[in-house]
Amino acid sequence: MSRYGEGRLDAVDAARALGLGLVYYGHFVEQTMYLQNPAATLQYKWIYSFHMILFFVLSGLIRGARPAVAPPKAFVASTWAGRIVPYLFFSLVLALFSLFLPGWFPIVDLSKPAGYLQATVATAMGFPLFCVPLWFVACLVSVECVHRLAGWALDTPRRILLAAAACYIGGYALNERYFFFGQNMSFWLLHEVPVVYAFYLIGVLLGRTRVLDRVGPGTAVGIFLVSAAAVHLTFDLNQGPFRYLQAVIILLSGHGHFLWFPFTALAGTCMVLALGVALQRSSFLTFLGRNGMILLAMNGVFYHFVNKPLAAWTLATFPGDGRTIFLVSAAVTVCSIAACVPVIHGLNQAIPQLVGKPRETGMFFGPLVRG
Repeated sequence: MSRYGEGRLDAVDAARALGLGLVYYGHFVEQTMYLQNPAATLQYKWIYSFHMILFFVLSGLIRGARPAVAPPKAFVASTWAGRIVPYLFFSLVLALFSLFLPGWFPIVDLSKPAGYLQATVATAMGFPLFCVPLWFVACLVSVECVHRLAGWALDTPRRILLAAAACYIGGYALNERYFFFGQNMSFWLLHEVPVVYAFYLIGVLLGRTRVLDRVGPGTAVGIFLVSAAAVHLTFDLNQGPFRYLQAVIILLSGHGHFLWFPFTALAGTCMVLALGVALQRSSFLTFLGRNGMILLAMNGVFYHFVNKPLAAWTLATFPGDGRTIFLVSAAVTVCSIAACVPVIHGLNQAIPQLVGKPRETGMFFGPLVRG
């Protein structure tokens, strides 16, 4: 697997970019689904069957490929500057946007000051109501804290697999018994950590064993095709139990079937990872992957302000069959990501420290983290 600047993994960056494309697509087709379109509902379920688990596996893979353990002080500084600062910065930016632009903010009513207070408290508790896509960052912070405390004991593949199995079984049972999110008992999604940590550990194992280094482009295409077929054949076999929507929603701890959920999630992860290996020489994809924090946060702009009216216009203008929904949603995804590119360049030049690159120097001040 080729590397560049600061030991980044090209295939992982490409896979992250592809996964973020699925996030953009999924959040647009979600709004089409809310307008009672069956084709959109099926596409939504397909994407949500694996796309968020993909990001936890990728995060674990990066951690496994870099086995050095940061001292506690350095870990806290890096987590604060590299995860929490962007989480707060982008939440604040979208909160300011909401003062001037009408938007779609589920759960909270921002037409009243009390709504802003509620959203601020929720953001501090790890549920970023001003920028909902950033919930992944909150959950990842919790996962990485757990791994910093427990990772020292997971020094063999056997221990990693046993820990992953135990976390998944225990976390699944816990969240089936208690609906923490629905009872306002969620704090930085700690209740969901056991489940997603299981997949994070799979990524750690992949990183430590350097499996991707042994996968060539031809093999990657084969893995992609087999994995895509597995996702297509199994995603709808997961019939729940879910929460609110009939699809896997990690934010709500709605996993569905005990076995079909992890099977399809891992198949989808293999599919995107394999495609990332095949496309790792794409400089555009690796660029997007390197700027994943910005791209994820920018999706909040489309999620809250663009997708709902655009989906309504789409169904009023075009046929509602599956092929048309796919083509329109893909076009919206490509255009949305393209619109983010100049923003990415601008933020990287002006304030990289606030958008996930705390060791870089911007136009106004120096690095937040040194060394």
